[in-house]
Amino acid sequence: MLIFNCGVNECKTCLQILHSPTLFSHISFTTQQPERTESVIIMHWNSRFIEINTSKSLLNIRDVPGATQFLTLSYTIFSTTLYVLRRSTYNKLEKSDDNLEFSSIVSPILQLIPATLLKYPYSIVLSNLIDVKIWKAIANLVFLLIGGSHIERSWNSSKELLKFVLIIGSLTNMLTVTITATLSLFFPAIDLNSPLDGNYTMIIGFPIILKQLYPETTIFRLKNLGYFSKNFRFKLLPIFIMFILTFSQLFVFHHFAQLLSIWITFFSSWTYLRFYQVLQINFENTGDCLLGDASDTFQLIYFFPDLIKPVLRPIFDFTYNILSVRLKIVRSFEIDDIDRGNSVAEHRGAKKITNTTEERRKQLALQILQERMVEP
Repeated sequence: MLIFNCGVNECKTCLQILHSPTLFSHISFTTQQPERTESVIIMHWNSRFIEINTSKSLLNIRDVPGATQFLTLSYTIFSTTLYVLRRSTYNKLEKSDDNLEFSSIVSPILQLIPATLLKYPYSIVLSNLIDVKIWKAIANLVFLLIGGSHIERSWNSSKELLKFVLIIGSLTNMLTVTITATLSLFFPAIDLNSPLDGNYTMIIGFPIILKQLYPETTIFRLKNLGYFSKNFRFKLLPIFIMFILTFSQLFVFHHFAQLLSIWITFFSSWTYLRFYQVLQINFENTGDCLLGDASDTFQLIYFFPDLIKPVLRPIFDFTYNILSVRLKIVRSFEIDDIDRGNSVAEHRGAKKITNTTEERRKQLALQILQERMVEP
């Protein structure tokens, strides 16, 4: 069954379609008043074994916000330009070299190549908008059109979306190149003349944002399959994407530098959203700015499966204490910050994590004590 929900009561378009004699029995329309100010049309596709939710951004290009349109257009133009340049070069060189492979043709102007970065520094930015693999180009376009539209509307800021993709993505690329170049001193197998994929911000960063904004929203649901009957929500999307990308680099492509880039992008995106992003929110009609996301549900540990949480928790806690208390690279959250972050997260639909308040207060008290001890 296909169900269309229009955010406008007594919508004339919906009523006309609903009473149309050509309407099939498996399509129905319902009207409801949305909680947000903008109208939202959600399409649900039902079958015996699966239920899938899609968005109106998939159906109407005119509903795509400005920054998302700009990024999508730029991504398409630069990726197409890169392909044309590589194909043209390949066609010229293959006549003199029968063993030439198309994958060996690169463009240092657009692609992130550590060895040529000083000569072409703008590739740090441009590499955020190109792809050479078809499957990844398709995935990024889907995340841009659908995920980018929802994120831009929820943030109510085109500037913030551009900042996340281009500035945070470029800083992540710089960090990736620096670490890769440093490791190449100890591991000669790392080739600095091979291009790195500088465009993981959308395919990795957007799922993290969607988990933050719509944690309990169902993407699809498997039904009537016994043990395999599950709801796949946005809160599972980041670790699912990371598993697929990590598995493919370890066992299919065998590319260590790309694997490094993937995980640097993951931690960089989360760190920015957790500690540094300044976002104006209309929660409880205050119109205040929110610095970072101090909610319990957005802790790094809750991105990973329960099976490995006991191993990761002390590592994450130790790292956080080093960065916040000793180095002061990230700020220490106060109790008010966490309570406010939890309120915003619950407003977004996140489930409240129980039995953490007392533990959190003890941890914060310990951090304050450590800060006072290290002060001269």
